[in-house]
Amino acid sequence: MSGLYQIPALFLTAFCHAVVAYHMAEHKYSEKKFNIYGCIYIACFVSISGYGYAAGGTAGILSYVGIVLCTFLFSCIVSRDCFSKKCFLFITYFCLFSVLDNMLKLMIKLFLPHISEMAGYYVAIVLRTMLLMLALALYKRYVVAIFRSIMDSDNRWWNLALIALLFYLLQATVSVLNARNIMPDVYLLLTFAAISFIMCAVYGVVFSNISYMKKNAEAVLVQQNAEYLSSRLSVLQDAEEANRRLRHDMRHHIEAIAEYAKTGDTSAILAYIGEYSTEISEAAVKRYSVNRTINSILSAYAGKARKGGIDFLIRCNVPKELKVREIDLIALLGNLLENALHGCRESGKEKPCMEIHIRLQNNRLIIVCNNTCADKLKLSGSLPTGKGIGISSILTICQKHDGNLDYKIENDVCSACAVLNL
Repeated sequence: MSGLYQIPALFLTAFCHAVVAYHMAEHKYSEKKFNIYGCIYIACFVSISGYGYAAGGTAGILSYVGIVLCTFLFSCIVSRDCFSKKCFLFITYFCLFSVLDNMLKLMIKLFLPHISEMAGYYVAIVLRTMLLMLALALYKRYVVAIFRSIMDSDNRWWNLALIALLFYLLQATVSVLNARNIMPDVYLLLTFAAISFIMCAVYGVVFSNISYMKKNAEAVLVQQNAEYLSSRLSVLQDAEEANRRLRHDMRHHIEAIAEYAKTGDTSAILAYIGEYSTEISEAAVKRYSVNRTINSILSAYAGKARKGGIDFLIRCNVPKELKVREIDLIALLGNLLENALHGCRESGKEKPCMEIHIRLQNNRLIIVCNNTCADKLKLSGSLPTGKGIGISSILTICQKHDGNLDYKIENDVCSACAVLNL
């Protein structure tokens, strides 16, 4: 079959890979920049594949390896996930791609033996593309939220990637045997069916492991929840202690005011009352938001900032109820403030400051956190270099709600903007 007839199918296959890469992983670039990288990738894919088909033989196998590496490089460039997670997602996708490709080609050879080579080729390509798009839709609907709830730092991704690689190599072997007609089609189909059956069973264990990883991620959020509630309890206990002291000293304050009244010193009475009023205001528990969860977290970190000599400005305008799970809201806001608090402490600046702005606008929860930061803090893209569990947790919550997270540094101030679509 002439390579000229294969070019449309190669474009369709490359386009399918690009679409899957866009929807399967965490976006690293804007849509416009992704499209540029996608066009470059499609051009490389078609060129390498076209050369392989034209040359055939060993060159054909080398071109297959080349397009696999090219696709892997493309998926790594455009994804923000950790490398081990990129490997697992890519290998799993290519494993599914090989399963569908082998299955359709074998079925066409066995059940449609009189169909022309070109027609069989295009039937397999079109059906494979349709099935991959269906699998992608199911992934977006049922799986992507689970994957994004798991921390990038979880080392189990490497174990899962190695399992996926084993089955991909087995499927690639079937592809080579099929292309070279080394085994009879019936035996090859039985071999393929056995490998696919074992692969499905093992992937059942894999997804069970992923479910366990998700539970671990939830446990981390629960632990954070307990820590913030403990901080809130500490603030309330401090306020209660201050109120108890004020009530105990009330008699002495009344006696002092009475002495000033006997001498007719009105200005002294007003000054004393003003000082006493300020002391009461400082001892009172401030209410920063009508939303109970947000108010608890802001209260806890206002107390921490005050004890650390850090100025803390809060502007919050949200309703009493939000369409966000309490555990997610605590993880998001708590990690933002915790990172800002650490940034202020490590900045070495004379007057560190934190600002938090929270508002609900057009069904989007927008949280902007500004803090004094150290000179050594650098960004990689829109995130700090060497992001830890805290930032990974924030990013996971944002992605779960189809939102985004962006950091900026300007004039020794680090600004984090988290957006959630509710």
